[in-house]
This record gives sequence, C-alpha cells and structure tokens, in this order.
Amino acid sequence: MAPQIKGRILFLHGYTQSSTIFYAKTSALRKRLLKLGYIPVYINGQLKLTPADFPSTDSLSKFSTVVADDEDDSNYRAWWIRPISNTEPIPVDDGVDTVRRYIEKGEIVEDSETKAKSSDEDHSDVPIVGIVGFSQGACLAGLIARNFNRLFDVKDKIKFVVAYGGFMLQHPTLKSYYQKEDETKDDSFKLLQVIGELDTVVDEKRALTILEPFPTNSEVLRHPGGHFVPNSKLLIDQVVNWMEHAMQDDKSSDKESSKAEKEEDDLDKLMDMMDNLGKA
Repeated sequence: MAPQIKGRILFLHGYTQSSTIFYAKTSALRKRLLKLGYIPVYINGQLKLTPADFPSTDSLSKFSTVVADDEDDSNYRAWWIRPISNTEPIPVDDGVDTVRRYIEKGEIVEDSETKAKSSDEDHSDVPIVGIVGFSQGACLAGLIARNFNRLFDVKDKIKFVVAYGGFMLQHPTLKSYYQKEDETKDDSFKLLQVIGELDTVVDEKRALTILEPFPTNSEVLRHPGGHFVPNSKLLIDQVVNWMEHAMQDDKSSDKESSKAEKEEDDLDKLMDMMDNLGKA
C-alpha cells in the first residue's frame, strides 16, 4: 500500500554539484522520505561551471564533487558566483528565480541526467513542505525560507529546512532577506543545521551564522565528518525524525490556532446575544 503523500521537499545542491550529484549523495535520505510519503524534487542551479573555474581538482573534492573524465561532459553547477570584490553585490536573485520557475511553472534546468527525472508524475498540486540544501544550496534555503510566501506564488507555508554545511551570506545588500522587518516574513518553520565536525570548507563559526536570523526556531545536529551529507543510518534517523516532529508541531500549532479562533468566535456570539437581551 502506497503511503499517503505528505508534501514535496525541494533539494538544492551545493556549489560545483548538480541535481544529479545531489540525487546520488542523498540516496539513503531520499529513500526514507519516499517511504514516509514525501516527494523529493531535485532542482539544478542555473549556472554551469567548468573545472577551469576552480583553482585545483582538490578544491572540488573538498566540496564533495566527483571530477568528470571529460571536461565537455562536466556538469558542475552553482546558484551564484561570489564576486571577487566585497563591494559588489552577490547575485543571488538568479538562483531565487530558478527556484521560482520550478515552484510557479514546474520548470527545471535540465541536462542529460535530469531529463528522465523531470518526466515523473506531476505533483504540482502537492504543497511544498520543506527544503533540504547542501553548502551553497543550504545557504539559498536559509535565504528564501523566511520570505517563502513573499517570493513565490504559493499559499502553503514551508514547515522545515534542513541545511547541511550551510551558512549565512554576510553582505549589506542581502539584509532584507534575513531581517524580519514586516509581517510578510515567516518564522513558523523549523531549521536544522547539520554540521560536520571535520568540515574544512565551512567551519563551525561560519556554519552557525545560518542560525542567527532564526534564534527561536533552529537546532544544530553534529556528525563526526567533513563537508558532505552523511548517509549513516543513525544520522538519517535523526534527520528524518526531526522532520516528522517539525510536521507534527506545525499541525499542533494549526489546531491551537483554530481552537483559539473558535473560542473567540463563540465569545463574540455570546456577547451579541447578551446585547440583544430585552430588545424587541
């Protein structure tokens, strides 16, 4: 018997990766989520890179990326490339637009590996309940999470974000993404930052910056590894259980909100009845 569908989860790959690489590196997590009724959706970053963009192949291994034998067949992607000068704005808007095109139009940046997956059954009517991101993809997830309903044409709010080796972008032009300046920004979701204790790409001090905008709804999970998505059963169990709790907490909040609204409505009706007592 197929499990009841609970929602879609967006998977955002890291710098120098692709949806195909992230699909392979999150196999254990993906299989568990499918069994529980979640639909993982892997999105490609819009920027296609080449090995010439990096100082050495060793730098690719640090980003948990496999180097292609044929440079022409390489599929290294990114959501943005940070400018050399810190005075220039970080071009995150194109990455946000790539996510928007999937959410609002069902469009995915394709290559030979993703075409087969993009022909899967259409689940556009299924709400997006969460985001799983790695490294730069985790940074993008944290960037859009609080602004999800403002940035994208969706009614449902996301319930959780799982960030593997993520970080917050420190740049004055991006403060509007992180700061809660109005009621359109959402803090109802949960955020889990998964940190590798041996991570040499995103050290712990930088990794913890992703929690700064969400001090009341974020948690940290550490693993004894480096800059990668751990596939051990223990870590998968911890992450999946956390997701399920985040979903349950959201349902409980909805019930409490509905109960409070009903009590307020009942009180209003009672007051109206009292006002009408003795009136002809």
